[in-house]
Parts: sequence; structure tokens; C-alpha cells
Amino acid sequence: GLVALCLDDKKALRLVQRLLYDPDEENRWRVAWFLGRVCSRVATREPGQVSELLHRLFEACSDSAATPWGMIETLGSVIAARPDIFGAFAQYLLRYVNADSTRVQTIWALAEVAEKRPDLIRNTPFFSMFHFLDHPQPEVRGQLARLLGRIKATEASIQLMGLHGDTAELTIWEAGEPVRTSVAEQAKQAVNSIQNN
Repeated sequence: GLVALCLDDKKALRLVQRLLYDPDEENRWRVAWFLGRVCSRVATREPGQVSELLHRLFEACSDSAATPWGMIETLGSVIAARPDIFGAFAQYLLRYVNADSTRVQTIWALAEVAEKRPDLIRNTPFFSMFHFLDHPQPEVRGQLARLLGRIKATEASIQLMGLHGDTAELTIWEAGEPVRTSVAEQAKQAVNSIQNN
């Protein structure tokens, strides 16, 4: 269907990208996941087309006048789907972690890449995010715990153990679906992952 259309018509990915401008956040998360799946298949035959999409998304994220709705999530989904081709792009995600409006999405995107290629994230200055484990937003603390577990960040073990009593809840999007969890649950999973290294 859409993969064939993208291979046949170079404008198709650009048109699908417009679906990210949906005011409904849930729809944007689903579109981001869907684009990751489509781009994974398109990249097998035409990686250049997907690379152009990534460049457009990074450009839009860096535009101070634009709202990067769904774009960082899409970057994470696409890079995570084909880290063998697009893994080098992962290092550029970190530049969006300091903005309040993109922090949660950036940490989520890094964790998506880390699930398949933790080395790509370990090769960034990921330790600069450790202070976010004390962030007032549970989404930030929980997403970061998930990321640190995936990269087996032994450097953060003690801080992660300190979150075992943090019952604040958050939603993490996995495979296009929202999953309710808690900061404590993510911290415990992270510590288990680190200890079973």
C-alpha cells in the first residue's frame, strides 16, 4: 500500500508528514510510529528518500518559529526502525532535550533507538541528562529511567534506585499504543537491566 506508493511517488512521504500537524497528541504519536514502519521498508530500496525526510524533520525542529508537533517522535521512530542506515542521526536528537516543549519526546526517541542500538546513545554525552531524574515532571523522570536502563547506564544506578518509591504515573508509547506505567516501575526495570548486564 503506502510503501509501494512512496516508492512510486517521491511526494508521498512529504504528504504523510503533514499528518503530524494534528492537534490530537495521540494521533501524532500513532502517525510517528506508522511513519517509522513505512520508512523502514522504503529505506530498503530508497534510503535517500527517507534521509531527505529526516533532514526536513530536523530542519523543522530547529526552526524557532515552528512547532515540532510529532517530529521528534517521528525522528526517533525512523532512526530506531533502521539504525543500520540512519543511526548516525541519533546523536543530533540530544540537542532538543533542554527545551521544555521537546524534552519528553527527545528522551523517548533516544530510548527507542537505544532498544536496538544502545551503543549509538552511549556514544553521546548522555550523562548530561542525569539531572533530569530529579525533574518535577514524572514523564521526564520515567522516560529517562527507561532510556538509562536500555543503555545499561551503571553510572546512574544509585539515582535510579532512589526512584523506586516514586509512584507518579506516566504514559509511554510503545509500538503505536499508549502504555500506563509509573516512574518506580521504569526505575526498577532500568536497575534490573543494568544489573543483568
